[in-house]
Amino acid sequence: MDIFVVEDSVAIRRLLVRRLDAMPGLRVVGEAAGQRQAFALIQWTQPQVVLLDLSLASGSGFGLVSQLRDAGYSGRIAVLTAQDAEPYRSACMKAGADAFYDKGTGLNTLFDDLAGLAATRAGDLDGRPCMQLRDGLTGLHNKVALHERLDQASRCASRDGVDLAVYVVRLLGLTDLPADQADTIAIQVAERLRSVGSESDIVARSTRDQFAVVLTRLHQADQAAGHARDLAARMAPPFQLPGGERALNIEIGMALFPADAVSPHGLLTLAEASAFGAL
Repeated sequence: MDIFVVEDSVAIRRLLVRRLDAMPGLRVVGEAAGQRQAFALIQWTQPQVVLLDLSLASGSGFGLVSQLRDAGYSGRIAVLTAQDAEPYRSACMKAGADAFYDKGTGLNTLFDDLAGLAATRAGDLDGRPCMQLRDGLTGLHNKVALHERLDQASRCASRDGVDLAVYVVRLLGLTDLPADQADTIAIQVAERLRSVGSESDIVARSTRDQFAVVLTRLHQADQAAGHARDLAARMAPPFQLPGGERALNIEIGMALFPADAVSPHGLLTLAEASAFGAL
């Protein structure tokens, strides 16, 4: 069961994400600290459950509940807040929330309720074991390995007190090309992405036309923007094909840990949504 977490405190969001991702049948697919970004990403990911606080970095949880219901969101909305007075509860339920939990006393009830929901939707997740961790064409990490490596990298970054940056590189029009041309370009993309950054960085092919790069040790925020420019410059030249060249438009999305998100899914969702222009 897919869950989206909306919480402005990075520390609380990290605790929630760790706990939820450790529960059978649950998967955090995204996270946000403010109303506008949360609404856009929830529209993008369409989770079964939205877990939100009322106090956000921008906007409000109450406003988000109303906005989601007005937009036709039909999933479950659970409010988890320290503002547990009855007027808040009543207002949220009238706006369209399905459940209301107090941060101080209701966490166990929240987790029990979510575990019960997950048990009734056991077939929703596509997380069956997959032993193949490399893309057969390019030799890069595949989507499964990307999530595993990104989880490890984020834990190391927390331990060492450094940040990391996640980039999603999207090649527009690649899937429209004949298979042999698309494969030739994909191999060249892999070579170019490997050449940018260090050996400790993670490079993956998550779908046929989408790649990811994780900069694993970010000491200054401006490094992230500079690396994005390097990626764009490296991907800009035309690709070499038998009998000529082929230029493709490239879209790059970026997310920072822990400023933007603390979970692997949350980081990739944000970077991916940015690359697709969903934000």
